[in-house]
Amino acid sequence: MAGSLFDIVKRDAKRFVTSGGYQVDITISNPDRSKTENITGWAVVHAISFDSDGNQVNTKISRATIDEELLVQKGFTVRNAKGEVALLKFKVSFKDSSGEMRYFNVRENLPDQNLGLIMLILEDFKP
Repeated sequence: MAGSLFDIVKRDAKRFVTSGGYQVDITISNPDRSKTENITGWAVVHAISFDSDGNQVNTKISRATIDEELLVQKGFTVRNAKGEVALLKFKVSFKDSSGEMRYFNVRENLPDQNLGLIMLILEDFKP
């Protein structure tokens, strides 16, 4: 159905992540760094003090949410031969709230197959 409520939700979700005022500038590179592009997305680094079982832990969670279609437009190969999102070991960087550049490897990629967004779970990387 053209103009369905879901189409509006999908459009708004992508706009929120890439240009809705909450976006940050993100640099992304393929694993061998032969291709690097600047994009916008939503990226956060925060501390968490409890695990999923309620046990107290101290850890840092870093993640970025990006638009799959934007990566494809920039010329990245996003999916493997099985049609699965395959961005493991890609390099991602963005500035934190203090303006310091932070560097990461993609540890996990969690695609939202409905919205076309990909959440990247990141781990620290020293360039």
